[in-house]
Amino acid sequence: MTQVEPDADSFEVIRQVGRSWGWVFSFGVVSVILGIIMVIRPKHTTMFFAVLFGIWLLVAGLFRMVAAIADREDSGGTRWAIATLGLLSVVIGIVVLRHTYQTVAVLGFVIGIFWVIGGIAEMFAGFNHPVRGARIWLIIMGLIGLIVGILALVYPGLSLVILTFLLGIWLILYGILQMILALQYRKLRGAV
Repeated sequence: MTQVEPDADSFEVIRQVGRSWGWVFSFGVVSVILGIIMVIRPKHTTMFFAVLFGIWLLVAGLFRMVAAIADREDSGGTRWAIATLGLLSVVIGIVVLRHTYQTVAVLGFVIGIFWVIGGIAEMFAGFNHPVRGARIWLIIMGLIGLIVGILALVYPGLSLVILTFLLGIWLILYGILQMILALQYRKLRGAV
């Protein structure tokens, strides 16, 4: 088997990746910090993201309304549709900002419905699975999904807090892996 030697362009790409290791490392640090905040304060983090979502809806709606007014290319019907969508986005954004807790609870409720339906579907798939060994595991997974879904429906705010906590753990692990990757990139700087 012959070994292919990298050309000069490949060496330059490797050098560039090695020089940018600081950005990757910084991203990892920010991910770890955000993850720690989410693990320590999951309820407050969930509310913070709901507020950010409300602000995003408000700004996006205003942008759409201005775009509909400034648009001279599209027909009047299209412009009215864009303006109406923008107005709806602004109204929903205001509702989200005024009633943040209820918004979080509704989102938790929707997740609960998803888990209940998913659990029932998994159990149904388990009862109909041709392989006996897989059948029991599918039924157990479906039952767990159904139970978690019912709990999420009963306590919708709690389900989002738990999801925020788990997302925080994931961000910590992801950030650590990004920092390790950045240190590997740093080694590439002088490798060629």
